[in-house]
Amino acid sequence: MSSAELGAGQQRLDEYLRRVNDIQQRAEETQAQLKALRAHVSSADRSVTVTMAPGGRLEKLSLTPSAMRMSHDQLAAMITETVSRGHAAVAEQMEATMQPLIGGTPAMDFLRDQVTAAQQPEETEQQQPGRQRPDDDEPFGTIYR
Repeated sequence: MSSAELGAGQQRLDEYLRRVNDIQQRAEETQAQLKALRAHVSSADRSVTVTMAPGGRLEKLSLTPSAMRMSHDQLAAMITETVSRGHAAVAEQMEATMQPLIGGTPAMDFLRDQVTAAQQPEETEQQQPGRQRPDDDEPFGTIYR
């Protein structure tokens, strides 16, 4: 093998190693950005505010005094809707963060599908046969008999 061929091979190897190093560095930066993502979402009247972390983890829930004047059903619905919007917001942030790293790949298509699914309202669970609806005055939430 000639020295010119060895030199060309070494250049290709060096370029390959540089590209691998660049990809690794971008992946580490993206990972740090993902860990720092937060979505702060409030209800229309600002009585309910949530902070969502990556993966849809509820990090903080804040209620104003006006939220406490709602019925329990109204408050529960408002919290549920606000958390749902928070899930969608943090999912969109995750997609935007991942775009430079995996855009145009099947992995990005999968992530985009997950974001779309997170933005779809969940279907209400139908009562299962043999279960009764709990009384509204039960103090500890849903109890099935």
